[in-house]
Amino acid sequence: MQITPQPHGDLLELKLSGRLDAEWADLLKDAIQDALRRGSHALLLDFTEVHYVSSAGLSVLVNAHQKYQEIRGFFGIGGLTGPVEEVVRLTGLSKLLLCDPETVRKSHAGAMATVHLPVGIKSTSAADYEVYDLETLGPVEWECLGNPDDFDSQPIVPNPANSWEMSAHDFAIGLGAFSQGSTTAGPSPQAGELLAAAGVVAIQTAGGAARPDYQILQGGYSPRPQLLYGLRCSGEPRWLLRFDQDDREEFLPLYRLAESALETAGSEAALILVLAETSGLVGATLRQSPTASFEGGSRFEHPAIRDWLAWTPQREHGESLVVAMGVVASFSRLANDSPLKPFLRPMANESDLWGHFHAAIFPFRPFKKRLLDWGQFIPGLFESGTLQGVMHLVNDDRPIIGAGDSEFIRGACWVGPLAAERGISR
Repeated sequence: MQITPQPHGDLLELKLSGRLDAEWADLLKDAIQDALRRGSHALLLDFTEVHYVSSAGLSVLVNAHQKYQEIRGFFGIGGLTGPVEEVVRLTGLSKLLLCDPETVRKSHAGAMATVHLPVGIKSTSAADYEVYDLETLGPVEWECLGNPDDFDSQPIVPNPANSWEMSAHDFAIGLGAFSQGSTTAGPSPQAGELLAAAGVVAIQTAGGAARPDYQILQGGYSPRPQLLYGLRCSGEPRWLLRFDQDDREEFLPLYRLAESALETAGSEAALILVLAETSGLVGATLRQSPTASFEGGSRFEHPAIRDWLAWTPQREHGESLVVAMGVVASFSRLANDSPLKPFLRPMANESDLWGHFHAAIFPFRPFKKRLLDWGQFIPGLFESGTLQGVMHLVNDDRPIIGAGDSEFIRGACWVGPLAAERGISR
């Protein structure tokens, strides 16, 4: 069997030729899966030159229809003749799968007139980018809570003042816990790596359950996370970068993506929210709660670090879907007394690009091309109940033995310039 892709506006058409039997069903299945991964929300199969279809082939078609239904997309087949058309009709699949190809092509080609087109397209050695102006007003407000240096040698005491009622436009990363709703003394809350975005808070509690816990903004309920220390932002991203490494020999490292995002923001520091398929993540999680007592010189010294941090020895979670969030800055452009500096680390060896990123990990699921509403898609991911982990991302660029940087294949990156002065009204 031969499969020839033919794009029509926002519609991808696959022209098939040959036999769709058990031997070739997997080839078509892979082609459909690749279309989904690349963000195709409308797929038409041209069966004009297909002269045989078996039950194995029909199973692939039904499965594809279900997947496109899940993402509210379109899937159909056309051009059937002779025995192939008869098989599809006799199995009762005609109403489910058949369509008029010309009507579908014209419909989706016409839809391009209403598509929000990118304001810029650029290509780097690492990826191709489409840049969209979301036309939001004002920079992203921000504040720093707590002191990250405390983790080095002493237990961190939770501060009730570092909790807030989360809105759909709040973002945060750091070490945190779910607020107990009381300022009275009591057992320390279960704390760990925290990521908050789009009305969702997820925490990978240290030394606790294997799966992270999360809370979602729903109806009249608002999560009240508490940061032991971290960065909190409020606002809306200004830019959307759709990126694809487009079968380059190497995948897109996080620091290269952050570099392009900061350049697009045109500011000294920016909030970055990433939704992407990853080829592997490199990072760390806590083995013990940061509120636990510590005796010794430094948690980061050997051998104490083994008791406090779990590291990925190599890239993990390949082919997963990731929601990564963080702040990136040009270190040389920050003021010497900038409160951001203690929360940021170099993103590459001897780099002026400094950042702090956390990632939430999910099984892969497709998402559409071009404009994508982060405020709807990301909460839906968490509501699926498939969150697998939350981790702090690290570029392990040690020569020879280092695991390297987290890498991405394709996805979306929202960028919001940080305000020159910190401050969020409570």
